[in-house]
Amino acid sequence: MAAAMVPKAIAILALLATLSTQAIGEDMLFSGETLNAGQFLENGPYRFIMQADCNLVLYINRTRPLWSSGTDKKGTNCRATLQNNGNLVVLAGNNDVLWTSGTPRGPNNYRLIVQTDGNVVIYGAALWATNTVQSGSRKRLL
Repeated sequence: MAAAMVPKAIAILALLATLSTQAIGEDMLFSGETLNAGQFLENGPYRFIMQADCNLVLYINRTRPLWSSGTDKKGTNCRATLQNNGNLVVLAGNNDVLWTSGTPRGPNNYRLIVQTDGNVVIYGAALWATNTVQSGSRKRLL
């Protein structure tokens, strides 16, 4: 009987694991991927989250905002999508564009990374950044 309980226990643990975190990936979003409300990317103390109020925000230590898209309360059922052309957009549920990084460069494989220095950058060539580097270095990618 104990052996029959193992698959059930594994299924329950897998379900709990998916419910316990809303992270899409550790620190990266690829072309065509989306952060829905409540989902985030995280690297160390930095969390880049698509909030339920439609604001895309970068936090340090989950409490202090470093950057935001300024789209709070501008729509419903919002999501942030890294488009296949390198443009990061915040879309409302009706597909209205609420915010854009303004970085469309044509079809390619892009990735958005929450870096260890607190900067969020779109690569495929550096196209856009929050410019929130928190290290002692004065260098900025963009």
